[in-house]
Amino acid sequence: MLINEIIESNKKIEYILKNCSYDILNKWKYKEYSKGEIVCYQGMRYNYFYIIVEGFANISLAAESGKTFSQAIYKSGDYFGELEIFNNKPYICSIEALSDLKIIRIEKQYFIKWLIKDQHFSLYMTKTLCDNFYNLSKLSAKNTLYSLKYRVCNYLLYKLDSGVHIDGIISIEIDKEQLSEQFAVTSRSINRVLKEIKEKNIIDISNKYIYILDIEALIEEESISKNY
Repeated sequence: MLINEIIESNKKIEYILKNCSYDILNKWKYKEYSKGEIVCYQGMRYNYFYIIVEGFANISLAAESGKTFSQAIYKSGDYFGELEIFNNKPYICSIEALSDLKIIRIEKQYFIKWLIKDQHFSLYMTKTLCDNFYNLSKLSAKNTLYSLKYRVCNYLLYKLDSGVHIDGIISIEIDKEQLSEQFAVTSRSINRVLKEIKEKNIIDISNKYIYILDIEALIEEESISKNY
């Protein structure tokens, strides 16, 4: 796929690259990864800056014990590789394709040149890096200050808009293993909390879905569990 075709079909990438000079545009390379494939391995060095064109990527950190912590899920328009380029260090996290993934990437030398020449992109990077740091700080505070039940309720409420609404019940597709990685706890802990909420007839659970039966009760449960 040509870079011009990507820009024309993706508004987010069009905005990021709108002032990118022609000589830099020619340096972008397009790549595809299958679901489950690792784009970048934790501890390895990569000489590229990446932008996701289509699909989802899991940004995860593996501890020496083998436990994996999911730091974020990236989607179309999100980027990675900038921290490792700026610091000249190996990747602190692994990047895994959660779905079939399409990306564009550019070598470090051209990325730096682009950043220096393009004020629009330089300001965009500054703003989005600040946004990312702010969100990570909020997540860290939640993980430290609030109970697991509060975080699970908060997550379910956050996912309401992306759920399927049928007859007053909202179904949310969920991967409990992924959720345990995101909250840095065991699957058993996640299942225990979900079971507690289910016993109050607030949700129902199947293998791949959680069904929200009572939104108001879920909001109340979130509020109560925030203080524990």
